Amino acid sequence: MNTKVGFYKYIFICALGFGLGGLLWGWVLYSELPDLEFPFHYLAIIIMGFFAGVSLAWPWKDWKKTAKAVLGGWLGFGVGFFVTIIFSYPLYLYGGLFLTFIPLRIETLNKFLNLYPNIGIGDLWLVFLLIGAIIGLFFALFLKTKKWPLIWRAGLGFALGSLFGPIFGNIIGGLFGSLLISYLITFFLIGVVLGKSLGWGVYKSKL
Repeated sequence: MNTKVGFYKYIFICALGFGLGGLLWGWVLYSELPDLEFPFHYLAIIIMGFFAGVSLAWPWKDWKKTAKAVLGGWLGFGVGFFVTIIFSYPLYLYGGLFLTFIPLRIETLNKFLNLYPNIGIGDLWLVFLLIGAIIGLFFALFLKTKKWPLIWRAGLGFALGSLFGPIFGNIIGGLFGSLLISYLITFFLIGVVLGKSLGWGVYKSKL
């Protein structure tokens, strides 16, 4: 690649793009309450795939590469979300078992790691880990980078975002007395962490 772009600038743009996608994801979920229990909404596939692809491919200023990146994003999020239908329950159980080692009462954990009224986020951190790994794989294939660096970074980033996002979302939303703010902050931060992680992997491989 002949494209030259600074590391911090690239990471910032990726984080911002994914974060904006996350804001829309959170708004979609909030708009359909109280009928939802699962955060992996089909519209999030379209939203996140588009923002993710554009954010990762912007340095090349090539619509074909951008289109490929967006397609990779749609497939990554789509396949990842579909896989959760098969593996969500055992991953939820194993992830919850791990969380029991945290020295907090289960009521406190549920209050901060999930979203009112019944949207599981932090409890599904292993699900986010698997989805992130799948997203990283598809971006590696469509952007023609090394696979493993994107797989582990995206998996780890998505999992960490699912744990830290709702904590800050619930705290900030509680301060303003707004459930909408809780959802927007939660998914904005999930997107930011995933964007930084994937941007890091792409930069090291391609730029």
